[in-house]
Amino acid sequence: MPQGEQVQAMFSGIAGKYDRLNHLLSLGIDFYWWRRMALRSGAGPGTRFLDVAAGTGDSSLALARRGAEVISSDFTLEMLKRGPGKFRARGQDRLVWASVGADAQRLPFRGASFDGVTICYGIRNVEDRPRAYREFLRVLKPQGRLTILEFSRPRRRWLRALYDTYSLRILPRIGGWISGSREAYSYLPASIRSFPDQAALAAELQAAGFQDIGWTDLTGGIVALHSARKPGAIMEG
Repeated sequence: MPQGEQVQAMFSGIAGKYDRLNHLLSLGIDFYWWRRMALRSGAGPGTRFLDVAAGTGDSSLALARRGAEVISSDFTLEMLKRGPGKFRARGQDRLVWASVGADAQRLPFRGASFDGVTICYGIRNVEDRPRAYREFLRVLKPQGRLTILEFSRPRRRWLRALYDTYSLRILPRIGGWISGSREAYSYLPASIRSFPDQAALAAELQAAGFQDIGWTDLTGGIVALHSARKPGAIMEG
């Protein structure tokens, strides 16, 4: 399975068509998933968020629309640089927003500097997840919240079978045809199958030192919305 620089190169190659394919292949449900993520995260006026693996900025835009100050980070600059145009096109350029090229495993931010950290569809692509979790804990303020939106395991057998057929047979063909990279859209279902399920991901977060861990299945468990908190007393300003 592609790792590190190969994943970076793969996403750079499809950056220009990434948004259109996301909306098409999800049948537009991805907009609902972004809204649920932003609501769960606790983003709002007066909060400062780090959106890791932000890609082209849909997740950051959802956070900013709730009034949060957002810093988007991603190690694929070809994806990240499309964010400013998206903010302007959505009439959100007045919101506080910035982008930083960064790897989730080596975040260039001071400790305890964010009220929330989010990562959407990106944790699957991180080579050393425990190292990334340590970084998330480091940059979060005490009691700050980590929110993870990620593809997962449908609970119902009939939906799992239907989704497997779609993701293994249909998605790579459509994605490859439109993007010109069948590799990228074959990697997607393969990476989902090798990724921990909902309970196993929660166990990873607990082992990393997070507390108040939970998840909510969305669209029958095709994606799951995980949340956890950094321990510690809230420091008075």
